[in-house]
Amino acid sequence: MNRSEKTLLSFLVGAAAGLAAGFLFAPATGKKTRTKISNKANELKEDLKENIDSEKLRGLANSALTEVEKYGQKFTEALKN
Repeated sequence: MNRSEKTLLSFLVGAAAGLAAGFLFAPATGKKTRTKISNKANELKEDLKENIDSEKLRGLANSALTEVEKYGQKFTEALKN
């Protein structure tokens, strides 16, 4: 993975984590918050699919989204407990 790929991956993960944290600290019920996170993650995923032309970058973005989804699921589970 070259430097620009690492930078893109870092940006995507950071943006997704920031978005998730923003929703988690917003004044809404847990169920509504989880729904919002899920919806926004899906929107981000679709936006990235539409805007990324390079297959290599598409694969990188999908990997980043998968990692963000895993992080979000773990974070959500931790909040439930």
